[in-house]
Amino acid sequence: MEDLDLLASMAIVLGVALFAGLLANRLKLPVILGYLVSGVVIGPHVLGLIGDVDDVETLATIGVVLLMFTLGLEFSLATLRKIGMIAVFGGIAQVLVTIALGLGIAWCLDFPVKESVLFGFFIALSSTIIVIKTLMDRGELGSPHGRIMIGILLIQDLSVVPMIAVLPQLGDSGTALLQDLGWALGKAAVFLGVVLVLGFWGLRLFMKRVVGERSRELFLLTVVCICLGAGFASHYLGLSVALGAFLAGLLIRESEYSQQALADIRPLRDVFAVLFFVALGMLADPGFVADNPGKVAGTVVAVV
Repeated sequence: MEDLDLLASMAIVLGVALFAGLLANRLKLPVILGYLVSGVVIGPHVLGLIGDVDDVETLATIGVVLLMFTLGLEFSLATLRKIGMIAVFGGIAQVLVTIALGLGIAWCLDFPVKESVLFGFFIALSSTIIVIKTLMDRGELGSPHGRIMIGILLIQDLSVVPMIAVLPQLGDSGTALLQDLGWALGKAAVFLGVVLVLGFWGLRLFMKRVVGERSRELFLLTVVCICLGAGFASHYLGLSVALGAFLAGLLIRESEYSQQALADIRPLRDVFAVLFFVALGMLADPGFVADNPGKVAGTVVAVV
């Protein structure tokens, strides 16, 4: 029966999420809220129905990758170019200002310097998946404000690279910090370059070969491999898995097979996305909130 632990966990997660989603929808609330609450309830801090949360979190990561991949399929390079300058300058300004806000909050809470910087980094990064899912549910993914929000979210994902380089070097010499930062940015630049080159010159030819086999199963398998492979490569180089998956979807969007790829992968995306939101709810500890209501409420108000 131990081999069925993952199956049992998925059955519990999806079953409770279904009930909570139906209840939230009946109450005219976002279904995401139902998924998050169901995660809190069945998580280790309340009922503890899930034995191995790590398995669910791993499946949830697949949901992140699939959701960002389909976002890339619904986007286009032309759209990205139109919002480029707004997203770049707006995103950089948002990240820097919010980091400063986080440092101020952490200083008020008497955090040490390193923890204060880490807190500022956390505050500066939005949940890309929650924002995108909300835009999808509201039908605003293609709206001007929706596109600008997505652009800023991508800048946030890219900002993870210097953040990861900076944190371990706090308190060390400036030379070590600059070396690590340069190495991290170099890896990111190489990854983006390789993805673009392979995407424009190799991906379309490869997909044309697969389509020539006239097998829908092989086509779906190809799309999933490209999606997960790009996400893993991005993570391996210290970037966000979401960014790699988005770039892969963006490149397929420029081919004549984008609509078929989107139609085939959308059901997988929806199921695994539910696992992500439930897993996110599992991380919440209601006991901590009950023990520290003032600090939690004050931090939330300051961020908002």
